[in-house]
Amino acid sequence: MSDIDEYNAIGSKIIGAAFEVRKTAGKGLQERFYEAAFVYELRERGLDVKTQVMIPAIYKGVKVEDSYQADIVVNDKVIIELKAVGYMSETECRQLITYLKLSHFKLGYLINFGANDFCIGHTNERLPYKKGIYRFANTLEDGNLRYPHFRIVNQNQGQ
Repeated sequence: MSDIDEYNAIGSKIIGAAFEVRKTAGKGLQERFYEAAFVYELRERGLDVKTQVMIPAIYKGVKVEDSYQADIVVNDKVIIELKAVGYMSETECRQLITYLKLSHFKLGYLINFGANDFCIGHTNERLPYKKGIYRFANTLEDGNLRYPHFRIVNQNQGQ
């Protein structure tokens, strides 16, 4: 299986788990609840899941330990940041983009269980983001991801 296929397979399970949690629990709960339910669903789908993971950043080739804390890391490949708010501001988006730029991770999801419109959003939408699921990619090899809703984070651009 190629890297792209592996990321797509993981992504499909992540999206399926998110929809299952939202369908079953609805909106209006605290982020802690959604995290526990989402982790349960991810593990039920056979994924390796770690929560509240301290992750080092790479700055000019130097590893800076415990630079940030990701809500969820899946299969040591994907960062997931969870929210339970009405809409997401630029701050939430930049948080995940920064995590991707400063780490070895190539794919991240920003999932907002509090969104009124819990569906897959596109990162070219105007902020604030009002949908529930956004996917961000960090310079994947061929950029040929299954879902059209991703944003390339260029390592050389200041975002």
